[in-house]
Amino acid sequence: MYKKILVVDDEEIQANIISDILEKKSYSVKKANSAEEAIKLLTKTEFSVLLVDLKMPGIGGMGLLRAAKERNIASNIIIMTAYGTIETAVEAMKNGAFDYITKPFSTEELLLNVEKAVKTYSLYKQNIQLREELQNFYEEKKLVGSSKAMEEVFNLVDKVAQNNTVSVLITGESGTGKELVAREIHTRSARSDLPFLAVNCSAIPETLLESELFGYEKGAFTGAVSRREGKFKKANFGTIFLDEIADMPLNMQVKLLRVIQDREITPIGGDEPITVDVRIISATNRDLETMVERGEFRDDLYYRLNVVPIHIPSLKERREDLPILVEHIVKKLNKKLRRNISGLPDEVMEALNSYSFPGNIRELENMLERAFILAGTDSVKLEHFPMLSSGEGEDEHLFTSNSLKDIAAEARKRAEAEAIRKVLNETQWNRLKAAQLLDVDYKTLRRKIKELNIQPQYRERSTR
Repeated sequence: MYKKILVVDDEEIQANIISDILEKKSYSVKKANSAEEAIKLLTKTEFSVLLVDLKMPGIGGMGLLRAAKERNIASNIIIMTAYGTIETAVEAMKNGAFDYITKPFSTEELLLNVEKAVKTYSLYKQNIQLREELQNFYEEKKLVGSSKAMEEVFNLVDKVAQNNTVSVLITGESGTGKELVAREIHTRSARSDLPFLAVNCSAIPETLLESELFGYEKGAFTGAVSRREGKFKKANFGTIFLDEIADMPLNMQVKLLRVIQDREITPIGGDEPITVDVRIISATNRDLETMVERGEFRDDLYYRLNVVPIHIPSLKERREDLPILVEHIVKKLNKKLRRNISGLPDEVMEALNSYSFPGNIRELENMLERAFILAGTDSVKLEHFPMLSSGEGEDEHLFTSNSLKDIAAEARKRAEAEAIRKVLNETQWNRLKAAQLLDVDYKTLRRKIKELNIQPQYRERSTR
């Protein structure tokens, strides 16, 4: 809580008495014997509450109120005076006073007013912090790009956002930012103040997917000790994002189709359907049309989901966006890792331009974060990008013969081993943390450590 108090009173004895009372209650107190001195202090220090005597030499309490208002000082100001009248109280409030107390006042009255003012100021500061965090969240999650391919995406997003009910199917390779596009549609729509919930259909076992989406009633199955709402109910009036929709089992596809048609869900074990108003945005990195032809995905559901298709280009298809993407990610990582890296050297940017980015933007983000960690300073170099300096991922036209490809394959192995070793050393061989930084699952990392015969250079601190 913000507990800095400024007592402004030309009567030194009175100011000392107030200060002693507040300090006994753990408030941090400073004193000023005039409004002019208080204004100087306010330019250097932030106070949650000002206790200001109304009648003082110079500009006095009212002058201080006006000066604080002109300077946009947010401190809560409590006016103290022995000349209490309705007129002066009204004038003080008009000039921005938080409250008004009349001398002589009791210790209880003083503490009650100060506590109320401090709590109000604390809420004000928390509000500002939450707004900044929300702004930072949306800043980090926003779509970035100026290429022609992305302009087409932005245009479609604008059009789709204006319609609150139309279903959207987002396609594109893994790591291209399909969820970002879904969030952007939601943020620009009339549903923006309502929930946006994402469900990864491939990450939830088939037996649990129905309860995750539609919920269940108490006693619906063994272990259902209480009623639970599903994602559709929680997202009511908002947006639900069904990622990896191609992995949804056929029996669940039937139930999803019914939800789209009837705008109703029935929890497991429930008798009565529940009406829902949810916009459905789905995404996949697979070819749903081919899956429909093979009978692996229902054609009626496909047409319901694919009312407006949006295809997200791969990073390879929008190379001109690379500088702006790097700038955006560097800015985000500076905040996250508390660094002050202004940009990347030309040699790093040239290497990035030559890299094929099979993992798209997600790979770029992980590559940059790994470089930030390996650098350990406010300057990154090409050596902090082992995958780039080795040539791994370079465009296919750079390899013109089988022998060169063999050499490149061996170089890739060495570079991969070196990259994994560096991250493991940086995380003190915490394999779980290293797997997250390398964007691989834990089992894959353990397998790679064994395959590439990576050994710790010092005693492991984590046996995970």
